[in-house]
Amino acid sequence: MKSLVALWMAAGLLLISVDASAWSRYGHEVTGHLAAAELSPEAAAMVDELLNGRSLGEVAAWADDVRPQRRATAPWHYLNAPRGVLRPSDDELNLPQGTVASAIVDHAEQLADRSLPVSQRREALKFLVHFVGDLHNPLHVAYGDDRGGNDFPVRYGGRTLSLHRYWDHDIFAPAIAALPSLDYARFLLNRFTPAERSRWSAQQDVRDWVSEGRGYLFAGLYPPLRHDLDDGEPMAVVDETYREVWLPVAERQLARAGARIAAVLNAIAAEDRSPLVSLSTSQPTQPD
Repeated sequence: MKSLVALWMAAGLLLISVDASAWSRYGHEVTGHLAAAELSPEAAAMVDELLNGRSLGEVAAWADDVRPQRRATAPWHYLNAPRGVLRPSDDELNLPQGTVASAIVDHAEQLADRSLPVSQRREALKFLVHFVGDLHNPLHVAYGDDRGGNDFPVRYGGRTLSLHRYWDHDIFAPAIAALPSLDYARFLLNRFTPAERSRWSAQQDVRDWVSEGRGYLFAGLYPPLRHDLDDGEPMAVVDETYREVWLPVAERQLARAGARIAAVLNAIAAEDRSPLVSLSTSQPTQPD
């Protein structure tokens, strides 16, 4: 089934570019709104108290806003692993400077620790919401040798940009033009069934989330080089055919992120502990 956005595109209604930061903020807002829609009453009260009435969607991009001033947080936004590796090793997940996987686990534990200052738990909540969103972008758990697609140029709409930039911003350009992030979240909430969202919520090992996202790298997310371009330079191309294939995947990843954020917050509010599997727990290097 084509997404609502793909149908709008086919109708020729939405053909604009977006500024460099639009999708990043927009996508994180969507995951925050999706999570908020599935919070238990106890979790909703916890969030409301910690955020002083602000919504998860409103704070979901905060970690990007403070990144320039808090440079030590930069490695928490991604996880690089070698090519050919579906499930990174525990060492790759637990680098000394941190990764998006270890940051999620650490901040969930901080949020659950009610002995910590409210200010620290508030930051932990805002980091947690953001990093779960980051991890569900496949290029935030991609290859180190091209910096998660940042060094993989593609031709898009007559201009050259990185594949990472396309996934961070441009893949959702039609939605950004047409819908506020809250409305797009409502669309996605209705698109995926309660059974699907329940299944995603039950997956509480961040390793599985990483492998899930990295699996798309092996399934053609990187477009092949083309040798038939007018300037004669071989380059990959992302066009509307590429978007039609990969937009449903991107939308599913947003929905997964929202469901999993809600599941973590619901468990913390109910049990005062993080439900996520510790990354220090010994696990097989490849999924079953």
